[in-house]
Amino acid sequence: VGEIMKTLEQLKIADNTLVILTSDNGPVVDDGYDDQAEELLNGHSPAGPFRGNKYSAFEGGTAVPFIVSWPARVAGGQVSDALFSQIDLVASLGSLVKARLPQGSAPDSRDYLRTIVGADKQGRDYILGQSNTHVLSVQTADWRYIEPSDGPKMIPWGPKVETGNLPQPQLYDRTKSLFEQDNVAAAHPEVVFRMQNILRRERAGKAK
Repeated sequence: VGEIMKTLEQLKIADNTLVILTSDNGPVVDDGYDDQAEELLNGHSPAGPFRGNKYSAFEGGTAVPFIVSWPARVAGGQVSDALFSQIDLVASLGSLVKARLPQGSAPDSRDYLRTIVGADKQGRDYILGQSNTHVLSVQTADWRYIEPSDGPKMIPWGPKVETGNLPQPQLYDRTKSLFEQDNVAAAHPEVVFRMQNILRRERAGKAK
């Protein structure tokens, strides 16, 4: 990244170049490779304080880094809490270059270019996540809901990762903690119902 940024500076186009640093979702250490990844962690937690890792339904399995640099248009030092999905890059960057997407392509992508450049703090109302075992979750600014599943609690084929599977609905209050330790579904049935309705509409293809 440093070499790319240095080259942009040398070419005198850094100020008017949009650079997005992002990655695949969720870290994983032991993923079947004999590379001493676990032994060399030295106390480092790849998912930080978040619960779960790659393949799980928790934040540690679904979150991605997203850093934007565009000095001519984006003020430095901003932090946004707006919900944004990588699937929105198609519509957002298409909007930037005034591209016309083929009819029927990228049906779930939405134009959030203003969110990317920090001109708007309003992102998506919710984001759907899917774990390795195809369990769906709904994340809003305030909540994460994980639908019930009878699957295993840990990934059975290798890495030491919580799947997020539980026979009961799970609801985590993100306004109190981002670390998803306290399941408050029983205390907030109205929120659970609202989240279930989101999934129902999405599955039926009726979501806005």
